[in-house]
Amino acid sequence: MTSSAHYQKLIAVLSFLFTASSALAGTIKGHVYDGVTKEQLIGANVVIKHELKKVVTSLDGGFSFKGLDNGTYELQISYVGYNAIDTTIIISGTETKEFDIYLFPEGVTLSEVTKSAARDGGSDQYAQKREQLANNIVNIVSSKTIAISPDITVANVMQRISGVSIERSSNGDGQHAIIRGMDKRYNTTLVNGIKIPSPDNRNRYVPLDIFPADLLDRIEVIKSLTPDLEGDATGGVMNLVMRSAPNHFIAEGNIGTGYSQLFLNRDFHSFNRSSVNSKSPAELVGPGAYAPVEAFPYNNLVTDASKPPINKNVNLTLGNRFLHNKLGVIIAGSYQNTYRGSNSQILQQSATVPPAPNDHTAQQPAVSDDFYRQYNSRIDRSGVEGKIDYALNKNNSISLSATHLQLNERRVRLTSDTLLGGYTLPNDFIGPYAIHNKTETRSDLQTINNITLQGSNLLFSNLTTDWSLTGALAKRQVPDIAEFSVGQKVTPNAGAGTYTLGTLQTEDESREWIHNTDKDLAGYLNFHYKTTIAARTALVGFGGMYRHKERDNFDNAYSLTPVNDKDSVYQKYVSIPESKFTFIPYNAALGNAAQNPGIYHAYENVWAAYGMLKYELSSRFEILGGLRVENTHQNYMSSLNDALPGKSADLNFIDFLPSVQGKYAISKTKDIRFSYFRSIFRPAFADLIPFPDKSGSNDTYLVEGNPYIKHTVIDNFDVRYELFPKGLDQFMIGAFYKLINNPIEYAFAPYSTTSGNYGATPILSPQNFGTANNFGVELVFRKYFGNFGVSGNYTFTNSVINATKLYVYLTPDNATKFTNVPDRRPLQGQSAHIANFSLLYKSAKNKTDAQLALVYTGERINTLSQYKGFDNWEKPTTNLDFSAQHQFGKHYIIYVKANNLLNTPFRLIIKQHNNAYHTKTQLPFQESTDYMTVQYDRYYASYSLGFRFKF
Repeated sequence: MTSSAHYQKLIAVLSFLFTASSALAGTIKGHVYDGVTKEQLIGANVVIKHELKKVVTSLDGGFSFKGLDNGTYELQISYVGYNAIDTTIIISGTETKEFDIYLFPEGVTLSEVTKSAARDGGSDQYAQKREQLANNIVNIVSSKTIAISPDITVANVMQRISGVSIERSSNGDGQHAIIRGMDKRYNTTLVNGIKIPSPDNRNRYVPLDIFPADLLDRIEVIKSLTPDLEGDATGGVMNLVMRSAPNHFIAEGNIGTGYSQLFLNRDFHSFNRSSVNSKSPAELVGPGAYAPVEAFPYNNLVTDASKPPINKNVNLTLGNRFLHNKLGVIIAGSYQNTYRGSNSQILQQSATVPPAPNDHTAQQPAVSDDFYRQYNSRIDRSGVEGKIDYALNKNNSISLSATHLQLNERRVRLTSDTLLGGYTLPNDFIGPYAIHNKTETRSDLQTINNITLQGSNLLFSNLTTDWSLTGALAKRQVPDIAEFSVGQKVTPNAGAGTYTLGTLQTEDESREWIHNTDKDLAGYLNFHYKTTIAARTALVGFGGMYRHKERDNFDNAYSLTPVNDKDSVYQKYVSIPESKFTFIPYNAALGNAAQNPGIYHAYENVWAAYGMLKYELSSRFEILGGLRVENTHQNYMSSLNDALPGKSADLNFIDFLPSVQGKYAISKTKDIRFSYFRSIFRPAFADLIPFPDKSGSNDTYLVEGNPYIKHTVIDNFDVRYELFPKGLDQFMIGAFYKLINNPIEYAFAPYSTTSGNYGATPILSPQNFGTANNFGVELVFRKYFGNFGVSGNYTFTNSVINATKLYVYLTPDNATKFTNVPDRRPLQGQSAHIANFSLLYKSAKNKTDAQLALVYTGERINTLSQYKGFDNWEKPTTNLDFSAQHQFGKHYIIYVKANNLLNTPFRLIIKQHNNAYHTKTQLPFQESTDYMTVQYDRYYASYSLGFRFKF
């Protein structure tokens, strides 16, 4: 027999033996869960006794043993801090035995299970269960998800939520949320279910970057309103739930650091804030007093250029229960010190645009200046949150919570302002007529303080009540916004395409003080009566609320004129300390407080009452419906000149807000929801009062109120399908539609109510735009595969506003014709496409987590123009972030976070044919002939490294 035949026989025998053994091989597989929260346990040990076989559960809590011989196997399932379980499994033939195991924490009795589950509000499982059991349509992010995400502020976390995009500040961090294409003004922020005032000097919406993310238990984005919720939220309600006392003693903390890549490429500019006066001269010496020039020291205008220190991030949480678990106490504190910035180029648009040559040609955008700016911000973000709760018995409890939030930004903005001329350089770019170099320094100090007393009581066997009393104070101080300017005249050399720079001259200096307070006092009272109707469970709810809001605003600006050198018509620039100023005219030393509409007192009283019924139509179908009535009384008095409109106003309106919510349970894991509710948007006081201001997030153009705008009323419709198959897996798909009456949006308007004149610089002003429609589709998914998981969401939104725009053209006889033409566009701030995708990795064996997160935001209108086709659009953005952490021992974790890995820029464009790209009259930083780029900002990546502990 040949050797080849021997090999063939051997292979045949081995194949037979392998096939025979495979035919008798079985599988044991399953999942391990927390018996209290029903959350999967990752890293639990599953051991086959008497054999050297052990596995740990993966990201979905799953485990498996494959290729097991027939027989009896004894398994032990254990997890640190939990009672172990032993079980016996018999394998015969090729069968697969699959089962779920529930482990209970050590020392937890069955009577404590419900209480423990209720207090575990920061877990992923709790967040998912709350989504599934809620009366309305809601998306929730747990503190556990926040901790392993790349984000350290609430604003940046918000961009991971379905249907939510964010607006960024000048340093690139998220600041405000846009929900379902509805601009930030249409959304409301709550803390522990209670509305809080905003420190913003113009708006109701709260800057979300004031919240450190590590103070939160979870974020709830409520997208449909029941009658017991306040009616002034159309896009959504952002309920920030702070941490509650745990079941046992905890001590958790974090120490981290980081750096911005931007400052590896350039220096960070800072200023000495010790000389900054918190009050303006008029406040210090009294109204009507002339301020001396010495009241405006130059020290805070002298900047220092150096590499910034590393970022710092620390937090600590302590909590426990006392008196046989009746008394719970928790206190948490956070401090973040970061250095941020950006490089920005802006083409300032002119207030007026040349007419088109005829009635069938588009007008071309006109720009006056080219700004190159460097932003440098030191940001100190801090927060303290404390809560005490006491359970008198199982039916009556009371709690007292307090929150302090503070966000201090000290910013230097360096601007090179080139006034564009009417000639072309040899490189085909438009030449300058003048160059101004400006240094602006400002301190922006914001705080929110809130204290809330809440209770829950059983009045009778079927009647319960819950109530809240709250007081809150929001403040913003922007003391001494100082700007110093040095200019050079430019003389074009006739016919040569070149120019000659003139002498550096000291120009006007400006100083401005802004501060405001917003105080809320509110009470909420709700009753719940459980009964039966037609032998089915019914829950009747009724109650009301009252809130008194007061706002005081102060604004005073000074303009200082340089003293001309002897025998000269200007002052030659030497240095900032050596520059000399005076007041021309002399009464400029009074500032502009005398008739400044930015100085005002306002109050708002809102009362509401509601009634609702939740009823089980069948074992699968429940419905909740009711009516809410809200009465609003607004009043303000400003310092505006009596001859101009908008000095004061007294407004009253009542809104009837019906709501219907329904849920049909297809099975235990599948639901269909539907919703209808009516909501409103109340204009903020600054939306009404015509005072010009440039202290907000858009500091390129003046913003001014409009005393003629009306409040907005919106009808909202929703439907959503939900699937929760197992563990943390989920799938949701839904649709929404909003009919918006009198939407309010900010648009360029060349006319100033304050001055009564047309100006060279356009003014942004709120305006009503008839009726709008907004509809869309939302998709949410999450799925785990062993150690890997994927999660994400996608939102398509399409909104329509039919408005009119100004179109100017020349007639055949060369006359200028002004016409209003129809304009069909989406809502301001609405992106047609928003998507999030995260790739997750978790190895219980290696105790390592990692997340790669991508966020896509489609194009959207940033600013509206009065001219047809001149709206400013944000280009689409794709942001990529990364985070990872590794646990060593039982109590310690090291982590890394990296943001904006793609160095995604912020770009504003005008969708008109661009005659300034690769032509004989080019403008800087242009990208295409299809559109004109009017702003281009770069933030660069940032990196964090830290250490976390938990006992």
